[in-house]
Order: sequence, then C-alpha cells, then structure tokens
Amino acid sequence: MNARIVCIDIPLLALQILRRDHPAWAPFPLAVIAEDRPQASVLSVSRSARDLGVRPGMRYAAALAISRELRAAPVALERIAEVRSELVGALHRLSPRVEPDAVMSSVIWVDPKGMLALFSSYQRWAQEAQSALDVLDLLGTVVVGFRRMPALAVARGLPRNGAPKKGAAENDRGNGIVVLASIDEERKRAAATPLDRLEISPALAEALRLLGVRTLGELLALPIGEVSVRLGPEAARFHRSFSSRSQPSDPQDGEPPLSPVAPASPIEIEAEIDPPDDDRARLLFCTKGALHALMASLIERRMALGALSLTLSLEHAVNLVPRPPVTFVLEPAVASRDVTQLTELMRLKLEVLELPARVTRLKLEAQPTELSGTQLLLTESARRRDPSALARGLSRLRAVFGDDAVTRASLESSWAPEATFRWEPIRPRDPTFDRSMEQPRPRVELAPASTEPRLMRRVLPTPWALPSDGRGLPKIGGTLMRLVGPYRVQSGWWSEGLLLRDYFYAEREDGAILWLFRDQSTGHWFLQGMID
Repeated sequence: MNARIVCIDIPLLALQILRRDHPAWAPFPLAVIAEDRPQASVLSVSRSARDLGVRPGMRYAAALAISRELRAAPVALERIAEVRSELVGALHRLSPRVEPDAVMSSVIWVDPKGMLALFSSYQRWAQEAQSALDVLDLLGTVVVGFRRMPALAVARGLPRNGAPKKGAAENDRGNGIVVLASIDEERKRAAATPLDRLEISPALAEALRLLGVRTLGELLALPIGEVSVRLGPEAARFHRSFSSRSQPSDPQDGEPPLSPVAPASPIEIEAEIDPPDDDRARLLFCTKGALHALMASLIERRMALGALSLTLSLEHAVNLVPRPPVTFVLEPAVASRDVTQLTELMRLKLEVLELPARVTRLKLEAQPTELSGTQLLLTESARRRDPSALARGLSRLRAVFGDDAVTRASLESSWAPEATFRWEPIRPRDPTFDRSMEQPRPRVELAPASTEPRLMRRVLPTPWALPSDGRGLPKIGGTLMRLVGPYRVQSGWWSEGLLLRDYFYAEREDGAILWLFRDQSTGHWFLQGMID
C-alpha cells in the first residue's frame, strides 16, 4: 500500500488574517499592503477589489484612487506565524506528524499514517481537518494524495467558484476536500492545473505563455533537458519538483521525508484542595510543593521558567451554579529555576487576591524558555550595584498591582502628537538576548551648561476641547495676549484617518504658554499641551 500525504492549502493566508482581525471590513474590498504608507506596494487583494481593478504590485495610493472604499493594512510576519502555529496545534490532535512548509506559508503537510484506527476513512479524517480550519475561521483545501507537489497542484487546481462560507465572501476559493484514489488520478488532476495558480516567477510565466504552455501537464510533457537549456534552472527545478513516477515510495524518487514539528506538551500540575480552603497561607504551602515538581520537569528538559500561570477553581454557589475560575500569570525578573523567588511572588499575589469562594482545585502551568547563561555561574564578581535587583522589584510590583502598574513609553509613527507614543507593560528581558549583538551607542558630546531657562513641552494624552468666543478665538481660561501660528500638520489623506490641524502657541496674561490646535475639518479648538 502506497504511503499517503495530506496537503492543506490556505490560499491568500495574509488576506484571510486581515479579514479575521478586522471583521467590520467584510463588506468592503480588501488588500494587504507592505506597510502603512501611500507608496507601499499592494501584496494581495480580495475578489471584489480585483473586480474593481486593484492588482497586486500597484501602489497603495493608486489603489485608493480606484476605490475609496478599499480597506487595507499590513499583516506582520509574526502574525502569520502565530496563526500557522494555531493551525498546527489543532492538526496535532489529528496526527502527531505535522510539518509547516518552510517556503510556502499557506501550506501545511500532514502524515495520516496510523490514524485510520480512529477515523473510519481518509474522507472522515479530511472532514475533521476541515473542521479545524472552520474553527479558526480559515478557508482552505484538504487534499489526501500520494506525493507532495502533485497534491499541492491538485489543491491549487480546484475550481475558484466554490461556495464561500458565511462571512468569508471576499476570498477566492471555497472549502474543498479531495481524497485521491490512485496515483494516476493524482497525476491527471495535477496535470490540468493552470500554471498561473502555482508559484512561479512572472518572467518564467511569460516565457511559458509565449510557448503556449498554460497547464502543468503541458510543461511536464516537455523533456527536462530541453526545459533546462531553453528556459533556465528555475524551470528545470519546477519541472523536477512536480514530475512523478509510478511508484512514489521508491527511495530513488526524490520525495523528501516529512520533518514534523513536535507538539508543544504543557508542563502543568493540578492539585485538589480537600476540604476546600481559602486560607492564603495554606494555599501558598500547596503551591510551593507543586512548584518543586514543576522545576523538576523543567530541569529534565534543560529549560527555565519564563512565566507561571495559576488557575484556582472555586466552590459552586448555593444554587449549584458554577463560579468562573480565578486565573493570573506571574513573571519573574528573568527566566529562573529559583523556587524561593517564585514563592515570594506567589505570596504577594495571594495577599491581594480577592477570592469570592473557597478553592477546590488549583492548576499550575509553566511557560518554559531557554536557560540563561548567567544562571550557570557559580560565583559572581563583587559590584556595588545589582542590575537584577531592579528587575526583581518590578516583578514584585507586577505581582501585587498587575502588569499595567509597570509601563514604559514606546515611540509610534504618527503625525498626531498624542499618538507618537503609547504605554506598554515592561516585560522581563529575554534571557537569550546576546548583548554582544547590541549596536554600540553613539558617543554624545555634551554641550556646555547654559544659564538660560529651558522650556519643556508637556503633551496631554488626549487633547482637551476648548470653547470659542464670538471672534472664533479659543477661550483659554484667561485673557489671550498673543497667538503665534499657524503651523499646519496634515497626514492620513491616503486612508480613513485624515488629519488636518493648524497649531498655535497662545500666551496668556499670567505668562502661561499653551499649545493649541484648530481642527480644520470641524473648526473646533483643542488644547494639545503646555510649555513649562
């Protein structure tokens, strides 16, 4: 019996992620762009956008000129990797051998070998895989074939007028399940796939079009030697990857073995509290014992604890209605195996934690990470300051007051002053960070001290609306002595976020200097900040 391989193809994955992340954009034409600026390139478009004339490769500003209803945004590579990890985790419940393709982000390979004991047929297995796509709100095709690339060609060759699922009308291909019965069927269906649906360069596609070669079968009918000489190495590699022999299990056939990724097995411990208890000291004693068991598992894997998630199950109410569990996450200053430090953070958290009922069960789950090299040192040179002391203090603040209690300003790219920064929680430094790779700081020559007073601009997080007088000037809580400006700021004309402001410096009779702007779209005045 010939070995089987499953190809799961999620076409236009970045576009589907954009639709998932912005559900309100579903009725509009969509496009994925390289970055949020007018001259950015359009990477992929939905069917309705293509019908309007928007094409991949054109500039974002040109696409907006075609349709003002176009909704577009960049999709980060990290976001694509995150969605792929979600899908891989879901497929691991159907097979232990799952391999995301290293080149094509929309393709995942699965080996269904040995799964027929749980699923009566490959058709049933494919239906379960399709259900995993539906749960993640992804539109894709599941093909159970015999060889990788021919199975991919079959997936890409399915009709594009498939019925889309609810809420996904902007995608190009409907859901599909194909279970190939034989190698001959796989070869015939793959041969009928148009070349424009396979990932080839525009130059090679144009050369094949001039030769009258439009399908994969017509290309594979050409001798490999002629293809290599006349069309170049890219065409030869493409021809070789999609060609198949009668026996795909032949070791000389060149089929690469599957390289599955290991499923992420959680490191967790559950303990039942009998009888139920809400005493903080006894709960801390119970969690301390569980922490030692978690650390033993981490030591076996040569890992350290990056974060600890604790879930407390509570007693039911009087009418037997279950109460929601209490969950929180503790992060040490650095990835650690120090049970004493984690116990201290747990004690601080339990002291301020509100428990509406007694605890019946607790669950600890460790988030492992790489072990820092500094933890392997037996001794440490004496020094006046301990850099890790600050990190430990911040970890205690987070444990007591929450993650939002320790933040820092992060710069953002925006023309609006109030949007040039945002507050984000401070996370512990990644222990795998190699400081030798950090760019050296440029040397700054300090200017000689000046005796003149320095003015500091204080920006409000949200501009304050100001009333206007009969002359159209702002009321600033005192007599307006002088108004200097305007200094125009204009941006966002290429998207929905149009910004058109005239900024002024206003001097009040008491000497205060205010930073104002007038919104030209509404004519209203706002206080942006003060000069101290």
